[in-house]
Amino acid sequence: MQRTQIYLPKQQLKDLQVTARRTETTVSAVIRMFLAEKLVTSRGRITQPISTTLVNTAKRINALGKPGPKNLAGSVDHYLYGK
Repeated sequence: MQRTQIYLPKQQLKDLQVTARRTETTVSAVIRMFLAEKLVTSRGRITQPISTTLVNTAKRINALGKPGPKNLAGSVDHYLYGK
């Protein structure tokens, strides 16, 4: 990795710090995650292994602070297909 400096508005920095605390990671890791997601979208292709993308997505979902269903593993079809 290469060290880089950026200037951020105070509110963006605060938002990044909150996200980092919620996801139990660093501000730098949050910035890298956001950049990777944006670059994937802008290029139209995945630049990192799908497992990394899934883990990052799971972290973002957990950061929302809302618990998922307790019976998800046994009721996957119900939640995916409404059956």
